Amino acid sequence: MKRAVALLLLLAALPLSSSVYPQFGVETFLGGAYGLFSLAPWGGVRVSLAAASSLIVKFRQQSIAFDVEDDDGLRHRQKSSLSMFTGVYYYQKRGLEMYAALFQMFGSNGYNASGADAGLSCRLFNGLAAETGIYLLNERSNLWYPNEALRRISTYVWHVGAKIAVLPRLELHPQLHFGGNNESVGMFAYAATLNYSPRHPIYISLTYTRYSENDEYRFSGDYFSGGISFYF
Repeated sequence: MKRAVALLLLLAALPLSSSVYPQFGVETFLGGAYGLFSLAPWGGVRVSLAAASSLIVKFRQQSIAFDVEDDDGLRHRQKSSLSMFTGVYYYQKRGLEMYAALFQMFGSNGYNASGADAGLSCRLFNGLAAETGIYLLNERSNLWYPNEALRRISTYVWHVGAKIAVLPRLELHPQLHFGGNNESVGMFAYAATLNYSPRHPIYISLTYTRYSENDEYRFSGDYFSGGISFYF
C-alpha cells in the first residue's frame, strides 16, 4: 500500500497532459476524550471532461489511533489503518457547484466499507454561498469496538452550511451535521472551517468541530483538524 501512495505522489509531480491535472495533500484530525488521532496523505488526478465538469480519482491512506478501555477500566492505545479509493464527478458553473462521489475502503482486521458522498453549493451573492450535502456509509467493521466481532453498520450524515468570504483568499465555512446509524446511534455536530489559499495551487484548511452522540462509547467532544492540499 505504501508503494501505491508513492506512485500517486510521483504521478502528481509529473507534467501531465492539458486535460489531466494532479492533486495531492495531507490531512490530520485529533481530539475527544479518547485521544483520537488520524493522519491521511492522499493523491490523485483530475480529468477535465468539459469546460465546467471534471472526473477526479483519488487514493488515501489513513492511520488512526485512539484509546480503548478494557474490562478493568484501563486504557490502551488502539491503532488501525484504512485505504480509500474514490471517484468524484465535479461540476462548477455560474455560482453553482456540485459533486457526487463513490468510494471503497479497506482496512485492518477485515474492515471493508463502501459509500457515497454528494453535495451542492449555490452562490447567493458575492461573498456568500449556501451549501448542503449527504454522506452514506455501509461498513463491515469493529473499528471502534476492537474486542467485538465484525458487524455491518449503515450510517448517514446530512449537513448544511455556508461559505463566507472574509478576506481575499480567506473563507469561513460554518456547518451543521445531523446523522445516525442502524444501531440507533444519533449524532449532531457543528463545525467552523477556515480555508486559505496563499496562492494557486496551495489550499490550507483548519477546522474546529464539536461532536456529540448518544452512543455508550462517548466519542463526543472537541476536535481539531487541518490539511494542506495542492489542486492543479
